[in-house]
Amino acid sequence: MAATMGGKGRAVIHAAFAALCLCMASLPRSPPAGPAFDEISTIAGNAARALFPPPERLKKPHLIGFYAEQSLEAKRMKWLGDLLEQEIPGVKIVWLEAWENPLNERLRATIDNRNQCGGVPYLFNRKTGKVLCGVVSYDKLRMWAQGLGGDARVYRDISR
Repeated sequence: MAATMGGKGRAVIHAAFAALCLCMASLPRSPPAGPAFDEISTIAGNAARALFPPPERLKKPHLIGFYAEQSLEAKRMKWLGDLLEQEIPGVKIVWLEAWENPLNERLRATIDNRNQCGGVPYLFNRKTGKVLCGVVSYDKLRMWAQGLGGDARVYRDISR
């Protein structure tokens, strides 16, 4: 796990490990009591959770949606996505605002191979590689989220 992390991730792990070691070293040998022990145990618990996160924190979302606050179509798809999250347990679409945030727009443009969609709303399923471009029906959105629908992210040369 540490081999795949960047420098910032490793620094967090090293800091958490150091805090855990300091807490363990400062524990008294006799049965602990008092507010000092409570503070030390809280710090040790936080350090241990940082070192060994629960499995649900390790799971990355696989549904990504790009929208713009100025686009009624994109806001409609975001609203349909919120309905979908309520209907199907465990489904979570991470929405990134692409108009005001140039980094999110750059990510959208990178995923949108050869600018096939060209804007928002744009939804990408990381597990299947399928995308939804523009406003689609709720049924098509549900099928896409379950991995059963969507358009392939493959460039098709239509000039031939």
